[in-house]
Amino acid sequence: MSHRTPALTLVKPEEVAPPQTIEDGWRLYLSWPEVALAIATRDIDQQRAAGRTDDPVDDGWPYLLRALAQCRSMEGPPQPARMRADFQTARDAFALSGDARGRRLARLENAAIAMRLADWPLALAEFEALIGEFDLNQLDADNFYLCFGLATSYVYMGRLEESLRFGYAGLHLARQLELLPEIATITMPLGVALLAAKDPEESDALNETAIEVAARIGSAGLAKVLRNNRAVALRRLGRLDEALALLGEVLASPASMVGGQHFVHFNAAELYLKREEIDDAERHFVEARHLLAARGAVGLDLIKLHYIAGAIARSRGQLAAALSEFAIVDRMLPDVSALRFNDRAEFYDEYADVLSRADRPGEAFEMQRKSSRQYQVSLGVVNRVRRFSMQVRQEIHRVNAELARASDEQRKLQQANRRLRGEIERAIREADLLRDKASHDELTGVFNRAYLDATLPGLLTLSVQSATPLALVMIDLDHFKRINDRHGHAAGDEVLRRFGRNARSALRGSDLVSRYGGEEFCLALIGCGADAARQRVERLMTALRGEEFSPEFTQLGPVTFSAGIAVYPEDGVHVSDLLRTADARLLRAKRQGRVQIVCGGAEPRPA
Repeated sequence: MSHRTPALTLVKPEEVAPPQTIEDGWRLYLSWPEVALAIATRDIDQQRAAGRTDDPVDDGWPYLLRALAQCRSMEGPPQPARMRADFQTARDAFALSGDARGRRLARLENAAIAMRLADWPLALAEFEALIGEFDLNQLDADNFYLCFGLATSYVYMGRLEESLRFGYAGLHLARQLELLPEIATITMPLGVALLAAKDPEESDALNETAIEVAARIGSAGLAKVLRNNRAVALRRLGRLDEALALLGEVLASPASMVGGQHFVHFNAAELYLKREEIDDAERHFVEARHLLAARGAVGLDLIKLHYIAGAIARSRGQLAAALSEFAIVDRMLPDVSALRFNDRAEFYDEYADVLSRADRPGEAFEMQRKSSRQYQVSLGVVNRVRRFSMQVRQEIHRVNAELARASDEQRKLQQANRRLRGEIERAIREADLLRDKASHDELTGVFNRAYLDATLPGLLTLSVQSATPLALVMIDLDHFKRINDRHGHAAGDEVLRRFGRNARSALRGSDLVSRYGGEEFCLALIGCGADAARQRVERLMTALRGEEFSPEFTQLGPVTFSAGIAVYPEDGVHVSDLLRTADARLLRAKRQGRVQIVCGGAEPRPA
């Protein structure tokens, strides 16, 4: 009687081969579950054909593989009864053999089935209950499924710090063990968490690498999800042509889509709305609605249907239809995690625009207030999570550097992982303190001077510790007094609001935007040197110049600003020095004609 206890094989690119054995199935059941399911079923059938049905010990591992592969497969509807039967057979086998590892992995049953059924509260509770069963300080491939399950459950429950924590832990584990399929698999929840944290640059980079991995191992389904997620990141980065080309590949793929093909059409509809190609947006919206008709749209799917329908109606000037759809979205949003519909501030802006155009100014003002409050909440969360994510990545990089120099890698890894966990927990506590201090300017929706003064020293310290640049930008709206004198303070307030809105949308989620006083603003651009800072400020200038004002403000003309940039460490190592230098350069830009950006000793350049 043989007792097979398969291990997750270390996979290197040159070693990937067509799967044949149970060990191959275990290697790919996360990223290629349909193949793993076929391998496990074939092995069970062969056992029965050979008359080995009375050998539960030998049956344990293929049944466990089949159970877990069913939980990951998107082919056909889920069959919980069959999954539980396979888990039970495996559990009985491991109880007879005394296989501790098998019994531990079989305890994934409730969590894995809940994840397959998309019951995220239950999945999270079950995965959290299993943390004590797995030693996450050990370099053990069995830990990966727990990290993956926790990262996925946390992101669906809107708990970004925890999702990033376990997502990066799973990625670190997969890279250390060279588990190629797992590197691609963990990128799914990790990339989504980064998008929710408004870090599309990092999400794009991780997804691009993972797509190459998925293609190399031949997992078409995994590649399809990753391409769709990367298209979302590219859309949010404003790289619309690249996003459209990538969506073309996704739509051409016949592979099954985790969660459903309608997600691709939602993505395409929102992309075409960005491009103002409304007929194409509606075509994809209709296709998504058709796909959801059979299964019934609930929760986020239903919100997306009403939101996109309203956005299409808004673009076509169909105000009554837009108001009807947006009203439904507004009623449903409180029941959905903020991070599962994390662009709700922009939604409230769109709703306010429709209400204003429908001559309902009171309701439009209330929606603008909702938008401002949501920006305040979102900016606090996003800035906290971005700092947390940066600290986690830096700590993992440090751990990897230590491991490369260590002679006893296993002992060093355990120590480093314990330090990593402590650093993460401390970062969460510090981020919570920062969130409590957050406050914003009521008119513009950006941070106020008090928050800027409290936050800048910490941002500079983070730049010093991570050896990354920090750019401070002082901005003054050109001829603002003339706007107030000629057109009235209502026009001036509208200009300030437009600047705040453009600054929030043109810059990254990690960038800090603050009203410094009157018509002056200050930007803190994390990780930006002089050239990158100038590019971001020029992008903001272009967006502001393109603003179209309502009829009562048509005489305003293009709104511009002057800016001075100072960069740590070139221009100073103290906040006061950087602010003084940026302010002096702003004054220089104004004296030499305005509508200019001054950075360093170079001549000011028209923006």
